[in-house]
Amino acid sequence: MLKRSSFLLAVLADRLKSARLRTVLLVCSFLLFSNCALTMPPYKGYRGEARPATELALVKGDYFYRQDWLNSYADAVRFLSVDGREVENSRAHEEILLSPGQRELEVYYSWDMGARIGLAPALVSYAAHRDSVSRTLSLNAEAGRTYSVKAEPVFNGNPSDITALAYVDFWVEDDRGRVVLSKEEGRYRPASGDSEVN
Repeated sequence: MLKRSSFLLAVLADRLKSARLRTVLLVCSFLLFSNCALTMPPYKGYRGEARPATELALVKGDYFYRQDWLNSYADAVRFLSVDGREVENSRAHEEILLSPGQRELEVYYSWDMGARIGLAPALVSYAAHRDSVSRTLSLNAEAGRTYSVKAEPVFNGNPSDITALAYVDFWVEDDRGRVVLSKEEGRYRPASGDSEVN
């Protein structure tokens, strides 16, 4: 009788572990898939009805990883406007769909402020409209192509200190790795009277 009780207790304990494991796996799966669902679809940067992807160009903002003493951050290129029309909720969109042809994209370098609160978001919003970290790029978009807007921040001092940022240069590459808008075309040019960093 004792052996049978031990066996039943062992089976019951095994079933409980299995139920816990199933619960843990279910919760993990839910978290994983709910996080995937939070990814925003590409922003519709053209007028008119929705069109198939083969008739549009996709433009992605690139990511840049930065680390300070305690934290890691993912900065990104974001879109302010397309052909003079403002992109709504620009910080939420990593990609934008464009109709083919010559397009004017206003982009900016978005700082990841992590969990910092207070004035940091306001400073990032203010910085997005400064000429030194935003630029209007002219792109000849082709249907069915994917483009990536790249950026290179230039610092006056330590690159891990965002207050040492002097300006950001932008350029665009296509899905074949070809540069379609050069750094020279997307380079920051200070207004007369401003000093340029060497």
